[in-house]
Amino acid sequence: MTRRLLGTAVVLLATVAWGHGGEEHGSPPATPAAAGPGISVRKETQFLLEIRTVRAQVRPLEARLVAPGKVIPRTDRYAQVASPVTGLVTASGNGVPLVGQKVKKGQVLATIQQSLSASEATQFSTGLIQAEAEASRAQAALEQARRDLARLESLKGVVAEKEVQQATLAVRTAEEELNRSRAAREVLAGARQGQGTARFALTAPIDGVLVEARATVGEQVEPSRPLFTVLDAAVVWVEARVYENDVARVEAATGALVHSAAYEGQHFPARLYNVGQVVEEGTRSVRVLFELDNRDGRLRPGMFVDVAIGAGGQREALAVPEAAVAEEEGRTFVFIHTAPELFERREVVLGVRDGDWREVRRGVKQGERVVVRGVGTLQAARGGR
Repeated sequence: MTRRLLGTAVVLLATVAWGHGGEEHGSPPATPAAAGPGISVRKETQFLLEIRTVRAQVRPLEARLVAPGKVIPRTDRYAQVASPVTGLVTASGNGVPLVGQKVKKGQVLATIQQSLSASEATQFSTGLIQAEAEASRAQAALEQARRDLARLESLKGVVAEKEVQQATLAVRTAEEELNRSRAAREVLAGARQGQGTARFALTAPIDGVLVEARATVGEQVEPSRPLFTVLDAAVVWVEARVYENDVARVEAATGALVHSAAYEGQHFPARLYNVGQVVEEGTRSVRVLFELDNRDGRLRPGMFVDVAIGAGGQREALAVPEAAVAEEEGRTFVFIHTAPELFERREVVLGVRDGDWREVRRGVKQGERVVVRGVGTLQAARGGR
């Protein structure tokens, strides 16, 4: 439909719709006094204006707490890659990857070439020997910690529970130390020495897409600057903040519906992931994380969203789509399709909102047809009466 055609239809509707009811002759059909006069719209004009209706229906609704939120990456699906040393960027076998390119874990993104003096080469070799020794010591420490834990667990009921907890913590600490020492060893072991140079391969730590690629071949880089950022947005977090008085309601929730202005009329289901343990002093709010399946990639980290948290339990109620509701001077209305060519604006009392649906407490009966597309046009026509 062209803009000119739509404008003509609106003018037509505004000038002729308010004559009488849906019949050719006689008085208009009786309507409730609160409803006001009807709007007569011929069938061909309804088609031109693309007016659509649905029936009011009883459906399960859940009272929801709406909070502002933001899409953020999961910490284990977001990684930055920096050079471990100062050096020159050189391309890998297929060249330096570009923004938007998919990468696999372990894929070489670029190589850093570092020039070594004789003393630096010696230090490099010494560092590798020390890193290997450190990794061996960490491995031995972990094995001993595991043996100690197994012994204490076999003596449960004899030794204090506190000793078992301390041994468990010792195992975790030893595992972290081993991972750290192995990573340091791999950096040095992966570097290739020759003719006064060392080469360090920069690899992707996770599967994902390059969202930042700042490495230029021949550029001198420092360890402090990230060169690549890899993101796997198939699963994202949505961070919301709720007031401390609402924490108990949120803890009882199973999930939420996430809405972005970029996708009008769509809501994305998310599950509750974590309720923060700290109340922010300035806002008296608590950080809440929801996890969302985002395999279609529509929600992007950094987007601001509304988070409708299911916090009231489901119940059956009469409801109409949110698109059917019009507001004017603090009052709410819907347009009812009462006859083939007649519409009636009726004031309603609404209840809870659940996604795209609104509870109707008064003003609409089950099965009545409400306008969900063309509401603005009917409202404008009534205003031009």
